[in-house]
Amino acid sequence: MNIKGLNCLEAVKSWIIQIAYISILAIIFELLIPSSSMKKYVKVVIGLTIMIAIINPVLGFFKNGININNALEREYNYNSVDISGMTKQAEIERNKLIVDEYKKRLNDQIKERILSMINASDVEVESSIVDDLNDKSFGLVKEIHIIIINNKNEISNSGSISINVSKSNEKTSEFDDIKNDISKFYNVPLKNITIEER
Repeated sequence: MNIKGLNCLEAVKSWIIQIAYISILAIIFELLIPSSSMKKYVKVVIGLTIMIAIINPVLGFFKNGININNALEREYNYNSVDISGMTKQAEIERNKLIVDEYKKRLNDQIKERILSMINASDVEVESSIVDDLNDKSFGLVKEIHIIIINNKNEISNSGSISINVSKSNEKTSEFDDIKNDISKFYNVPLKNITIEER
């Protein structure tokens, strides 16, 4: 803790001790006065004295004028807040959240589109976009990587898996259909769309 902080604690300590002394003296003074009509006036004077002792530091604060920056700098070694720096940081964080949310929704949309075209357990999509909010082409899809997970095999009535000789050709054709559809819908060059199966 710095010297200014210690001075502040000392001031508060002496203020509390002062109030305690006045309270003790008031009790002693009240006991010394014989019960008479004067006693109620003495109580009023003692109450006012204690009240003045309590609010005296606050009155001094108002008398000197309120300057929050000076008070913070004096007590907490606090310099003026860099509002522009904080605003810039908040803007960067906000822009990052906007871009992340946009990419998430885009990936979910592509995933739903692919799942409506093929019979797969799941699809993972990772897209790359123009992520500068100040760019006129913000949100433009540059690349898409698609992972088709655990493609379901057709099962016959007997429960055995039917193996099709032309399955690889069908897969290639299916993947080409997906690529063509995604390319047209999102205006992405075919060479920038990759599909892998797991």
